[in-house]
Amino acid sequence: MVRSSDWLYRAGWVLVRGLARLYFRLEVVGAERVPLEGPLIVAPNHMSLLDPPLIGCACPRELRYLAKAELFRYGLFTKLIQRLGAYPVERGTADVGAIKTALQVLAEGRALIIFIEGTRGDGTRLLPPTAGVTLLARQSGAPVLPTAIVGTEKAWRKGTRLPKPTKVKIAFGHPVRYQDLYGERTDRQTREAFSWDVMKRIADLTTELGHPIPLPMETAR
Repeated sequence: MVRSSDWLYRAGWVLVRGLARLYFRLEVVGAERVPLEGPLIVAPNHMSLLDPPLIGCACPRELRYLAKAELFRYGLFTKLIQRLGAYPVERGTADVGAIKTALQVLAEGRALIIFIEGTRGDGTRLLPPTAGVTLLARQSGAPVLPTAIVGTEKAWRKGTRLPKPTKVKIAFGHPVRYQDLYGERTDRQTREAFSWDVMKRIADLTTELGHPIPLPMETAR
């Protein structure tokens, strides 16, 4: 059962997890690696609109989300996702407000999910990491939890109306802190090295799940 004091979140977690097990035969690996207390940045790869709810119902603690601002324009749906802990972010911009919100969430000791690729891939290769995860990890001191999800790119492809029953697997890795690897170094090379370290851990997790997704060929490390 998820750790949450919010009855709506708990109810949604149980419902979505039950549906995911039935429809997607959801398999979760490494849930015992998830720290149950303290600030945490959950950093998964991203391939489908299914990823946020499925990772949410796989994780044993309540998550907060940074979601694209376009999702906050739909009345009741907007109210629901806000109630469940989603915050808007303007993609492709230096959204200072979203960064401040994320840092506040972490300062409160909560867990925040950020898709490290920044957008959806197609499952053939991971996309290069964006800077957000490293920025928050460095400024907050919160550990990053590498997370892999496979199967959702087939379960709900871009451009299709409804998902189809396809096996989905999720793996949580071991938490890693920026300061433990690089101390107080903040130069660009070091920041990029941490981002790629997290991506490499995600790639390794996809291999652990039996569905390896390689790093981008031109920048694989």
